[in-house]
Amino acid sequence: MSKKKISDSLDDGSLTFFVQGLILLYMLSLSLETVPSLNKYADIFSIISIIITTIFVAELILRLIVTEHPLKYLTSFYGIVDLVAILPALVGADTKSLRALRLLRIFKLFKSKQINDAVIRLQLAFHEIKRDLLVFSFLAFIFIYFSAVGVYHFEHEAQPEQFGSIPASLWWAIVSLTTVGYGDAYPITAAGKFFAGIVLIIGIGIVALPTGLIASALTTIKRIEANPQNEQAR
Repeated sequence: MSKKKISDSLDDGSLTFFVQGLILLYMLSLSLETVPSLNKYADIFSIISIIITTIFVAELILRLIVTEHPLKYLTSFYGIVDLVAILPALVGADTKSLRALRLLRIFKLFKSKQINDAVIRLQLAFHEIKRDLLVFSFLAFIFIYFSAVGVYHFEHEAQPEQFGSIPASLWWAIVSLTTVGYGDAYPITAAGKFFAGIVLIIGIGIVALPTGLIASALTTIKRIEANPQNEQAR
């Protein structure tokens, strides 16, 4: 097999899928390693880590051999990711915290053509609606602030610990408007509950609006990609 074919396979071929599968396997292994009840399998996780690291090193060496400009690749984003992922193991400082650096190789998943095309479309969509998102972000910030002021006004006497100040009330406003609702702070007065209900209803719209904008922009971009000549004629 020629260097060109190997290079193509590493970038968007069978070797790419193999490496991506190893990345996902390492994510699973690293996650399971933190489960206390699985400590008895620590040796197995260690062996998996060594094998995967060895393959990562071999993949980087192979890539440097087949690429036309190895130094240029090493100084590229993906080259730096490769180095950072294996460097702790090579210098003998492969602690659990440093081992997590290997997860940086997740970014290599974006080298897949399908994923990369989807990311590019998403970037174009954000660029298309950046002004709308900027205006929306400003309005959302203003509404969050007024929500914090409102709940402070209704609740600070009943719950001085939770709503003792407007900055403290901002936490409730943010988690309520984003519909997260952690439940660590909530109104208990009738007026506060009524006000919170209005805020929560508006919060649903605040979350849905940017989603609709992005979906509309993505639809437009896909239509342009499918019929570029028709869109240019317009």
